[in-house]
Amino acid sequence: MRLLLIFFIIISIISCNVTKRYYIRGEYDRAIVRAVKKIKKNAQNEKEIFYLEKSYIAANQRDNEQLRLLKLEGKPENWDDILTIYQRLKERQSIVQPVLPLKYNSRVIQFDFVDYDKDIVQAKQNAAEYWYARGKQLLSTGNRFQAREALNYFKNVKYYYENYQDIDKFIDQAKQQGISKIALVFENNTIYKLPPNFKDEIFNIEFERLDRTWKQYFPNVNENEKYHYVVKLNLKNIQISPEKLFQRESVKTRKVQDGTEVLLDSQNNVVKDSLGNPIRVPRMVEVSCKLIETIQQKAAHIDGEVIYFDVDQQKTLTTKPIASDYFFEHTSYIAYGDLRALDDDIKKQLGKPPIPFPNDMEMIAGNISIFKNVFYELLRDNNYLLK
Repeated sequence: MRLLLIFFIIISIISCNVTKRYYIRGEYDRAIVRAVKKIKKNAQNEKEIFYLEKSYIAANQRDNEQLRLLKLEGKPENWDDILTIYQRLKERQSIVQPVLPLKYNSRVIQFDFVDYDKDIVQAKQNAAEYWYARGKQLLSTGNRFQAREALNYFKNVKYYYENYQDIDKFIDQAKQQGISKIALVFENNTIYKLPPNFKDEIFNIEFERLDRTWKQYFPNVNENEKYHYVVKLNLKNIQISPEKLFQRESVKTRKVQDGTEVLLDSQNNVVKDSLGNPIRVPRMVEVSCKLIETIQQKAAHIDGEVIYFDVDQQKTLTTKPIASDYFFEHTSYIAYGDLRALDDDIKKQLGKPPIPFPNDMEMIAGNISIFKNVFYELLRDNNYLLK
């Protein structure tokens, strides 16, 4: 019982010390919230009452001093801070009101409450008016980075008033004006005359996965449109290897079952079952087959560079190499001997002759899907360069 009493005393001391620490550190509102919580449980807790009063007075003094200075400065951008302080003053009153009045050392503690509603409404109106005017000012510059800042200001207005004047129109305008437009350009500097749809195939990428809030890619460039960046894919080299055809011979061997035979013991005596019948087991024989593989090979290599150009600054940001390879290979088989020595997948290919080699343009077409995946990954990895 004595230990339990000591435990509660310690807890009580620690609890009070927490409120005191908040007060000493100037965290007055935290001290107020904690003190009110404790007083609701014990209206006679004088230590909590003591720090509640001190914290409440100190917090209000600090806020009112900040209000005085902000109003004295007279800056329109201060209205947002002024509104926050008024809201904080009102909230503080609502927190302490449920426990008032309080008694401390035969003294009644009762705070003078102020009606801040008119001040809050006025501050909110002034803040919204400032953000609205400031946003329109930034938007009028035509600078996309300032348009992004303007959007934040318009969102502040929207937070205060859902239908403030024509705020939705300006929000949409800021979103559009803040986008960095990225033009994709293709240039062929290889010896090959590529088909007209080659560029469309290369640029057939899900650019929506690359687009961000302030970035949009345009694979089809409009000459009358203004772009902030140009990403040029410059093909410099296409190499098609000579057609290769060679043969490879090998002998495949395997043990397979060839009927059955009588089981003999170590003395060459016939082993019989319980009914006296000879026991028969699979007879395994080794078979072999000569396999001739005719192998056809051809390769296509494409390389170039991707150039990132900043239109506004008229300078190249970076140049990245890009390359991909496509391989054609086909194997046909001829077998001489016991086919049981071959794997099933090879047996299925027997009798099929070599196929025609793809021509150069077919090899290039086969490389497109590989190349555009490499291109997409390069764009994704360097997306951070575009602001």
